[in-house]
Amino acid sequence: MRGWLNKKVNLGFIVNPFYMYCVAFSFAVFIYLWGWSKIFPALSASLILFLAGTLILFYFTGYLIGKRKLLRFHICGFNTYLNDIIFWLIVLLCFINILYMGYLPVMDRSRNYREFGMPVIDPVFNSLSIFFSVFYFQSYLDSKKKRFLLYESLILILQFLLFRRSAIVWIITSSFFLFLLKKQKIHLMILIAVIICIPLFSYCFGLYGNMRSSLTKSIVLNDLGASDAFKNSGIDHNHYMTYLYLSSPLANLQENINKSRGSFNNGDLKKFLFYCLVPESITHRLEKPLQLTGPVCNLITPELIVGTCYMVSFYTLGWPGMIIMFIFLFFFILLCLTIIRKWDTFALVTLSFLCTTVSLLIFSNFLNRLDVILMLLFYPVLFHFLYTRNGTKVISEL
Repeated sequence: MRGWLNKKVNLGFIVNPFYMYCVAFSFAVFIYLWGWSKIFPALSASLILFLAGTLILFYFTGYLIGKRKLLRFHICGFNTYLNDIIFWLIVLLCFINILYMGYLPVMDRSRNYREFGMPVIDPVFNSLSIFFSVFYFQSYLDSKKKRFLLYESLILILQFLLFRRSAIVWIITSSFFLFLLKKQKIHLMILIAVIICIPLFSYCFGLYGNMRSSLTKSIVLNDLGASDAFKNSGIDHNHYMTYLYLSSPLANLQENINKSRGSFNNGDLKKFLFYCLVPESITHRLEKPLQLTGPVCNLITPELIVGTCYMVSFYTLGWPGMIIMFIFLFFFILLCLTIIRKWDTFALVTLSFLCTTVSLLIFSNFLNRLDVILMLLFYPVLFHFLYTRNGTKVISEL
């Protein structure tokens, strides 16, 4: 039995952004079909057909990239001194953030944690802390120096205190992808342990979300539309929150499709460009001069506001908007892979982030967020030059 559990399973191949799109959206549909919510509309044939088409195209693209070994990178040495400096810079930015806002979200529930953050400083703090948390994890795997693991743990604690659940998910997910990239094959026993821990993670994720939003069991089960099948199942209500988090984006997308005004829906090309493709930091600065207002999409309930990367594109431009969004995603991934191959000091970290970003598109459009753009398009180049300015030798190849 022990020999069977010690067998290794090759999972490294799945850390491919095109594959992760397929895994993420297939999983979201699978969860959706559990039927735990009575407020979810049925998935339409048109949406299923669209998703199936994108899944097929991305699967074959991922297969071709994997076959041509385009995801193999050099693993370069790094500057331990710079690692330390950047960690303390992250801590400093966090404290500047807190001093500027005048409160800590975990200590003051009377304020909206979503509004926490100093302009400019907060996106830099958030992106640096996420990016380097995963790099510290890579540094620990390479050097076995425990202080790098401590750095990542302390950053996770800071994100917890700021109620940044999405950042925590980003760090943990990206670290997991990086682990798969480094190890390629993992023991079957570890895989089984991870699967067994999924219910525990689901419970903690829902509990943390309920605590952050001050939601009681009654609100979760009644106001947020739990079905009778779920209520009678005996499953803890915290798991229902995780279910909502994973599946409600598809429900909101379907709600907009159900209330569509035609193939082009609202036909608002201007809003499509500024709220789907242009970085949101630029859009916010142009709203007043251009008299723009954010799209008010149809929602199944006011509490659930996300709708996959396609919801706003459908609301503004209908099916053509969704198709353009898909094409934009395709070339965005190719651009990131080009940057990763050219400036490869942070190749594994950036590829892990890219896979995480694509996975999280089942929730919202992260492609126009400043922190994501920094981590995928700017940081790999900037820190490549900083870490290799004195000449770093390649130590191995993956």
